[in-house]
Amino acid sequence: MAVENATSQNGNWEGWRTFVVNERRKESEVLTSFILRPKDGGPVAPHRPGQYLTFLFPIPDAGETKRTYTISCAPNAGFYRISVKREPLGTASRWLHDKAVEGTEIPVAAPAGDFVLPTGQKRPVVLLSGGVGLTPMLSMFDTIATSRPDLDAHYVHGTIDGTTHAFGPHIRETAAAHANLHAAVFYSDPRPADIEGQAFDQRGFITLDWLRANTPFTDADFFVCGPLPFMRAFITGLVDAGVPRERVHYEFFGSVEDLVAAWPEALDFAPADSVSDASPPQWAPNGPAQIAQEKIGQTILQSQADAVVVSDREGYIVLWNPGAERIFGFTEAEAVGQSLDLMIPESLRGRHWSGYRETVSTKQSRYGAGDLLSVPAIRKDGSRISVEFTIAMMMDEAGEVEGMVAIMRDITPRFEELKTLRKKVAALEGSAV
Repeated sequence: MAVENATSQNGNWEGWRTFVVNERRKESEVLTSFILRPKDGGPVAPHRPGQYLTFLFPIPDAGETKRTYTISCAPNAGFYRISVKREPLGTASRWLHDKAVEGTEIPVAAPAGDFVLPTGQKRPVVLLSGGVGLTPMLSMFDTIATSRPDLDAHYVHGTIDGTTHAFGPHIRETAAAHANLHAAVFYSDPRPADIEGQAFDQRGFITLDWLRANTPFTDADFFVCGPLPFMRAFITGLVDAGVPRERVHYEFFGSVEDLVAAWPEALDFAPADSVSDASPPQWAPNGPAQIAQEKIGQTILQSQADAVVVSDREGYIVLWNPGAERIFGFTEAEAVGQSLDLMIPESLRGRHWSGYRETVSTKQSRYGAGDLLSVPAIRKDGSRISVEFTIAMMMDEAGEVEGMVAIMRDITPRFEELKTLRKKVAALEGSAV
């Protein structure tokens, strides 16, 4: 059950806060926007353009269903807007479209996420999206229009036709009102009713050649969001075309493992393998021996097989077992009292702390119920490894999160074998006639 927490005067809150669907707006045949205002009537914390909200939907027969949706409006003190595509098999999206009428109450966690437009952005930006990937771009584009009209910004979006195109008139009008804002929309399969030059600008798909010719290609930061084929094409394509990796920022709706298959080195994630079921044990006739839980716990903690790392609410290490010392190279004395940044690559720290704070605040994590997370980590010598882990939350007497327990395993050899195999498969597919 969601817990309501106090809200500060500037609109910030921890845990869950009840919001009400104030208005619904149909943006296209597949996309609907929901205007959300806090039930308590107070202000909302201004989000960073590109951030998302976490929802706890009260869906019948599905229980409390947790989902995240990007905020699609510019920061303001009064409301949030999410714009959601109806997915035929999507439990949450179908509930929103079919059941979340005006007045519906939904518990919401505070804005989070590090796929954001930097506050002090100086380089030109290209906001590159496909399909429903336009949602973070809308927030960024509108923020630039209202707060950074001096910034050279290019909104480039691809969709199928006029039935799937959302926010077209708004984007066109906003760009026309600002000299430094530019917009181009591609329709891959326009209808006869879709008039080129009015509803859209280009037929077909967005290409790297078009981006080179029509955007500040060599100088810009690219923000990319869209479906899997779109992401695979542009994350790899931009870097292969000479755009530095650090200037390609991305948000992906879907399985990280799917995106890793396209370009493991570009993402700071490693894929998690499945685990096969083991044969059931054959117990002795008199039943299993009785072993004290304390002894079992101590045996696990003293093991060198897996790393057991415990951190407090703020992310400082309070326990570091021999397995952690073996895997990461830091002794217990070197690790205890240090931030978890000790083993997190710098490029992933923003994403890590966003998720960590959300878990502490909401008391929920998808990695505490058997799901495995695979990520890169760094050792004491600076080398990178791939680790796979689950977490468990430690609660205090008041029911608040006081710490996290992570059990980690080094899967670097397995990940390297997988990358080698994928390269061989790609080479064979490329040589096939």
